[in-house]
Amino acid sequence: MRKIYLLAVSALIGASAMAQVSVTFRVDMNDQVVSSDGVHVAGNWQDDAGFPGEWQPGTSEMTDANTDGIYELNVTIPPGQYEFKYINGNAWGSDEGVPTISQKGGGNINRFFGITDWHASNGGLTLPAIKYAGSSPVGKVAVRLQIDMINQTIAPEGVHVAGDAIEPTWTPEYGTATESSNSKYAFLTYVNPSATYNYKFINGDFWTSGTGAAQDENVVGACASGGNRVLVVATSDVTTDANCFGVCDLCAPVFQATVIFKVNMTQETVSPNGVHVAGDWQAEAGFGGDWQPGASQMLDGDGDGIYELTVELVTGTYAYKFINGNAWDGADNSNEPVPAACNVAGNRQMELVEGQNIFEFCYNQCTAACITNPDAANITFRVHMGNETVAPEGVWLMGSFTSPAWQSGAIQMSVGSTPNVYEATVLIEGSADIRFKFANGAPTSTEENGNFTELGCGVSNGIGGWDRTHTRSGQDEVLNIVDYNLCTSILSVANAEYGQVRIYPNPSSGVSFIELENPNSHSLRMSIVDITGKVVNENLLITSNRFEIKTSSLSPGLYFLNVVNERSERAVYKLMVK
Repeated sequence: MRKIYLLAVSALIGASAMAQVSVTFRVDMNDQVVSSDGVHVAGNWQDDAGFPGEWQPGTSEMTDANTDGIYELNVTIPPGQYEFKYINGNAWGSDEGVPTISQKGGGNINRFFGITDWHASNGGLTLPAIKYAGSSPVGKVAVRLQIDMINQTIAPEGVHVAGDAIEPTWTPEYGTATESSNSKYAFLTYVNPSATYNYKFINGDFWTSGTGAAQDENVVGACASGGNRVLVVATSDVTTDANCFGVCDLCAPVFQATVIFKVNMTQETVSPNGVHVAGDWQAEAGFGGDWQPGASQMLDGDGDGIYELTVELVTGTYAYKFINGNAWDGADNSNEPVPAACNVAGNRQMELVEGQNIFEFCYNQCTAACITNPDAANITFRVHMGNETVAPEGVWLMGSFTSPAWQSGAIQMSVGSTPNVYEATVLIEGSADIRFKFANGAPTSTEENGNFTELGCGVSNGIGGWDRTHTRSGQDEVLNIVDYNLCTSILSVANAEYGQVRIYPNPSSGVSFIELENPNSHSLRMSIVDITGKVVNENLLITSNRFEIKTSSLSPGLYFLNVVNERSERAVYKLMVK
């Protein structure tokens, strides 16, 4: 049974909090037509590196100083495990498709790396110049080294790998492996083709001969020579089996949890392709690979509309979702849009304990008992594009209700009675909870990138972006006007609620003031949101008709002042900071 000393790991992270590591991102764009919007890199390290929020596709620009086609960006971040991807442009939709070998795994499709205090003291980490949307640098072969640590007590320093397949050679402190799924760790390296290499994993970050509890493999079996693993590389990328630590075979399953999935489909038109469940547990359960939408079919044995599947798994945390069909976003909109109340990074999440674990839900709901879907009704979506340069392809609406879902079934919007406000009316049936977003331009290549989770009107989509959410009433609805990439709009609430409003000086050079007549004596609070959608200051209580706004700590750029009263009515004003 796997045992992990979380307190020890937490102590390590705490001790490392003050260390900073220089990391240089590099991407080879020589085979690409570089966007006029530049080349960017985004990930879950951006906030630590001083950028305004995580996973922002247009804030971390890479440059090619010597015009060799290799774009670079250097940042300084704390030790930890990180994810990223490159963008040929400055918006989601222009991001690369990461090859499977380079993905973190477990359903996570981003690139990844790990850094420790050792990197901070040894020159940092310079990532290889991978070809954009590729797996390796020019002339090299990508190798994904994998290990299963299920039977090990993980050392506080984590899992590392060393060998002559990694530069610097035989240096375990350098090769920080990443947990790709429960108990399985991976490390990416890049080698010359048509050669043989040796390597081994280390439970810790130093050789056994050192002090402490570290342990390096003494591998036995057909895959080994001299206690090391042998790797034969031809001319194609190589992904090794995730064999058990110290041996050449897969770990014998140590199933501790019986998992029973149940989904109530009585309110759905069941796809002729059946009902399935997918997640980052499928490979472990013997279905050939994780996140395979057609591999794990559920059955309704007694005809009551409740579909079931039982699997055996190791205890741990897993992600999953149900599929009405056997493909992601198929013609029958098979990708379950998990509601916000039970949405974790775009999916459902389960925490398994020893023994029987039952996960029973109504399809696209957060409860086992189905809540009756509202009647079919027309929903009018409205987005204000006055702050944007509208693309020649126009403005589009996409969502969980378009057919096919999302980009493939996107609906072009048109300007309504209000200038710069684009509208589309859609007859929607089925679930009360829907997800959607707008696209400024061709929907297959561009879409909104506002952080709707932080702004309070959406959820994570599980792939580094966010979706807007709405709960249908079953009656025809006209939704509030929203600004593109924001949850509110200056057009959504009449200025009459607050009387005459004046902001000065604007642009601001350190301090500005907002004056509101506030004739109805509302209790007012204000939040300041930057252009990326990140809330930089929130719940500022406006206690007088003339309120001071300190901007000295804000980076130059455009900000939005969201003012809300006790009736949750909002108005949005612009403030430029020099």
